[in-house]
Amino acid sequence: MRIDAYISEYARKTPQNIALEEGTNSISYSCLDTDINAIASHLTDFNHCRFAILAESSMRYIKMLMAVYRSANIAIPLPIEFPRFSLEKLLDTAHINNILTTDTQYSRFGEGFFERFGTVIVLSRDTSVNILRKNIETERNNPELRLVLYTSGTTGTPKGVMLSDRNLVSNAESIIKVLRLTSSDKGALVISPHHAFGNSIINSHLASGGSVCVGNMNFIASVFNLIESDVSIFYGVPSTYRILLKYPDRFKRSFAKVRTAASAGGGMDKAIVKEMKELVPGLEILPMYGQTEATARLAYLPAEDVDEFVDTIGKAIPGVTLDVFDSDCNPAEINTTGELVAAGDNIMLGYLDDEIATEKKIINGWLHTGDLAQKLPNGYIRLLGRKDDLIKIGDHRVNPREIERNIEENTEVSKVFVV
Repeated sequence: MRIDAYISEYARKTPQNIALEEGTNSISYSCLDTDINAIASHLTDFNHCRFAILAESSMRYIKMLMAVYRSANIAIPLPIEFPRFSLEKLLDTAHINNILTTDTQYSRFGEGFFERFGTVIVLSRDTSVNILRKNIETERNNPELRLVLYTSGTTGTPKGVMLSDRNLVSNAESIIKVLRLTSSDKGALVISPHHAFGNSIINSHLASGGSVCVGNMNFIASVFNLIESDVSIFYGVPSTYRILLKYPDRFKRSFAKVRTAASAGGGMDKAIVKEMKELVPGLEILPMYGQTEATARLAYLPAEDVDEFVDTIGKAIPGVTLDVFDSDCNPAEINTTGELVAAGDNIMLGYLDDEIATEKKIINGWLHTGDLAQKLPNGYIRLLGRKDDLIKIGDHRVNPREIERNIEENTEVSKVFVV
């Protein structure tokens, strides 16, 4: 099953239910399904081909993404926050002949940027399609490949992570179970949809028949307004919450009706959790951990244990197995440092056009995360930093992440990097 098939299912079962919201605009499942079909109709001549998607965070982006799925092609969202030269460098090695973009981004990047593509399709604000040129080439891709997401680049050059329909659906279903998502839930998407965390928000809410409210962090007032539009699940990285907590009165008012504040993309520290709970005592705080190579999520910390174990990633989400391996790839003892590894249907197919890197990352079916970790007696897992981040100072090996955690305890700090 593909993610877009859920949309078709809800278009039949609950056609008038809202699927997406953006500002004052919204679209029902029935209309969303119709728009996806309209865009996909221009892609059906292609046979499992790679399509770059260059679009701002918007309902249009989600329609384009689902249209590529619907036409049985391969979606490759371009991280729009990357500088132009980084995108061009990425494209030089990605072997992408086709691109879907919005009129906004076509004007922003200019005609010259798109000369490298044989096929250029532009989507306007009213979802009308303008085919600037169409040159279909035969491609040989992994038959299971559906989506390529690029890593954020925090550990070096961004890599293209190849994901299958099975990866996407299994991870969405796991997240639905952890967050107890239903068709009544509305999720806030204010982080980039072009990366794994944002993509998983789209997948899990649409797969559960709920809705996604699309926004961004450009204007804080608009974020609070979005939350106050009956959002039940808010998602953010730790810095998102640090920024919003600078406005405690508005935070308290906006989050009063939010059921769950979920986080990923870094550990939540005790100071943030404490302040959030003091402002909104009934708010469920749910830290999660994941990697792009695992489609999105791998672990979560149950809300009832946040106060005591916020310095851990908790336990594996349903359908995932986590362990800590020693240097010989054997399970490490309790409280013994090793590398966190993971297995499950959400583990990537591999890296795009990079078999060597794939073989180093997936060994005997286990994804080697590169994170140092320890298993605790209660089964939870504590991260201790990246394997390749240790710095030798004198006779000591220092983990920059430990220094960052100490600095992050100051609520006046929104972001910190130790290099």
